[in-house]
Amino acid sequence: MNDDLVAVCDVCLGEVPDGGGVLEVDTAKADRALRAWRAKTGADPQALFHLTPGVRPVKWAVRHHGCGTGPVFAYTIAVERVRSWTGLLEWSVHLADKPFLAATDWFAVLDRALHPRRANARNCN
Repeated sequence: MNDDLVAVCDVCLGEVPDGGGVLEVDTAKADRALRAWRAKTGADPQALFHLTPGVRPVKWAVRHHGCGTGPVFAYTIAVERVRSWTGLLEWSVHLADKPFLAATDWFAVLDRALHPRRANARNCN
């Protein structure tokens, strides 16, 4: 298996080179969603994903620096910092204690790293 991971821009679907973009999530949106989910379901926000149609985790996105703007309150990671499996695992450990993470699709990010072309093919439909 190749050690380099492919970052594909969610806006233009082009490959993002090192220094050329970020992986980001809207933390304000995730915090609001987490508070709302906890108010309805208790401490486990994942329970609401299974119980409420239409409620989805906040999506992490990959974006070239020149492809639009990110959220005002974004948590960003330079793509070169998650280019390897080791880097992605280190960020997973780092993010594990962030309150907003439970309201995001971080596990889908890991799946996209495993299958980047398949994940973006779903976005084209």
